[in-house]
Amino acid sequence: MFQLFKKRNFSDYISDTFTFFKVTGKHFFKNYFIINGTLLILLMVLTYFVFKVYFEMMFANIGVDAPNFLEDYFNNNIGLIIGVFLMFFFLLLFVSLINYSFPVLYMNLYEKHKGSNFESKEIVAELKSKFGKIITFFLVMILLSLTAGLIIMGLLFALMFIVIGFFLALIVFPAMLALVQLSFYEYMNAEIGVFDALGKGFEKLKQNFWPIVGSTLVMYVIIYIVMLIFTMVPYIIGVASLFTNIENQGSQEETLSFVSIMMVLFMCLSILFTYILNNLLLVNNGIIYYSLREQNENKNTLSDIDLIGTDSE
Repeated sequence: MFQLFKKRNFSDYISDTFTFFKVTGKHFFKNYFIINGTLLILLMVLTYFVFKVYFEMMFANIGVDAPNFLEDYFNNNIGLIIGVFLMFFFLLLFVSLINYSFPVLYMNLYEKHKGSNFESKEIVAELKSKFGKIITFFLVMILLSLTAGLIIMGLLFALMFIVIGFFLALIVFPAMLALVQLSFYEYMNAEIGVFDALGKGFEKLKQNFWPIVGSTLVMYVIIYIVMLIFTMVPYIIGVASLFTNIENQGSQEETLSFVSIMMVLFMCLSILFTYILNNLLLVNNGIIYYSLREQNENKNTLSDIDLIGTDSE
């Protein structure tokens, strides 16, 4: 069994994240795909058709003399375009909510059951009972992102003209990411309001600021590198095939059709791997959350004391 409540330092935050997946990975991803698999497939199918139509429409405009081709297309298909866009947006939002919540609920049940002796139906039950809280949290986060978030982004962008903004961004972005995720863990594991959770999340962030920010940044870089490998390899193969097709004097229609398919597949793979690899970052912040709780509450120490009392009886 993996020990969630444990005092950790910077290196432990990173190493224990991978240890968690080494110990629980099979059970974690089995339940992840049971709950999210169908949703991810639906999202990939819809993504494929949405972007396939979009790229084909864009490439169809190449060499067309009519200056209002795109405008005419939108005017003639406005209902279909809006309907597909709304369907894609709401499905993307729903999948994001489920994926973002899954590691939090999983680790909560893992702690309650003292291991992975629970099934997907228990995770689904937790998800259903707390779905209202999940929506509330993300609505507040969206509101804050459109206010305080935009102000912070604007200041960082302005400071980038004097170089210091780039260095601040390496601190501020991981700190904001960790703050939101630690607050979400607080919110989902206690009967408190969103702003109380944000306050507690901020206190935890301050408690071990540099190790938390450093760990979050390292995990983000790891995810970025893995994403680059998984998405760029098919992209490079596609580009190489494209040049081969051109050299073989393929028609313009065949070439553009091939390009559109490769770009759509690239988009689908990017979205799919983003959701899957995001578990790494969320679990990392979960490791941080339970570590800070151990520092503040000494849960593991108290448990050991209780066991000693039980043994003496």
